[in-house]
Amino acid sequence: MALKLGQIGESDLVLEIGSGDRPNPRSDVLVDRYIEDNTERGGNLRIDRPLIVADAHHLPFKDKAFDYVVCFHILEHMDDPAQFIREITRVGKRGWIQSPAEVAEKLFHWSFHRWYVNLIDGRLILHPNKGEETFGDLFDYLYARNPRFARFSRSMPALFYVDHEWEGGIEFEIREDSPLDLRDPATLRRLTLPQEDWRSALKGDVLSFANDHTPKPLVNAAKRLTRRRKGTARTIDLDALFACPVCGGDLAHRADRYTCASCGRLYPVRRNLPHLLVEEAQLPAAQADEMAQASAPVTG
Repeated sequence: MALKLGQIGESDLVLEIGSGDRPNPRSDVLVDRYIEDNTERGGNLRIDRPLIVADAHHLPFKDKAFDYVVCFHILEHMDDPAQFIREITRVGKRGWIQSPAEVAEKLFHWSFHRWYVNLIDGRLILHPNKGEETFGDLFDYLYARNPRFARFSRSMPALFYVDHEWEGGIEFEIREDSPLDLRDPATLRRLTLPQEDWRSALKGDVLSFANDHTPKPLVNAAKRLTRRRKGTARTIDLDALFACPVCGGDLAHRADRYTCASCGRLYPVRRNLPHLLVEEAQLPAAQADEMAQASAPVTG
């Protein structure tokens, strides 16, 4: 299910967390933790606009720096989803989260996902994904090889996707077990309710037919066209958005590094990408020496 771009204003500044190989066309600034490691994404990192190397648990931005925050299939990867939610609602005014629903997780079984995500009565409910595998790669294969099954899954979004737009804050709960009762008629009706009108259904049938009978290179080219960047109408002063991910202080940019005006930590710039990671921060030499001396064992 795609983000409805009409919900974002023409001059809104949009941040995307975990953009990976397929950033949203409307995203203006991208954040990704891993530059080379494709283990938890579908391909090589795409860098076609400002990208910051940062940890989503400690975002290097000022409070409410962005009008909108896009999180597409990222919440289920987080080590600490509560901290992640606090961070995106701190730096953003509004936003959108999409994750696989619990049913989809159990059908497709992405072993690197840490959480099942459900949306019930406007509240995100997460519980640990313990890695049970039932169907192997069957449904991945079916989704990739059968366009009608792929369209079926898109036509029943509550069954396959958690799709949540928020403003101001996010109601959420982390628990040990699933909130789903798949024997409850009301739950089954909610999950299986088709959400397509006749126009969307007809369009989906036409697209499925075209996908069946169009050479793969042409299909891929068409998809690339639909993902063309459509950024904000305003100029972005990236440095003005930054804040130290450790203390929240202002960052000053000098050549190959950023320096925090409050705590003095230094953050490197590598291959023109700011690396604003807590674990990569360096203390000024004098301050580092003081800390080393303070932690040294006393002898005598």
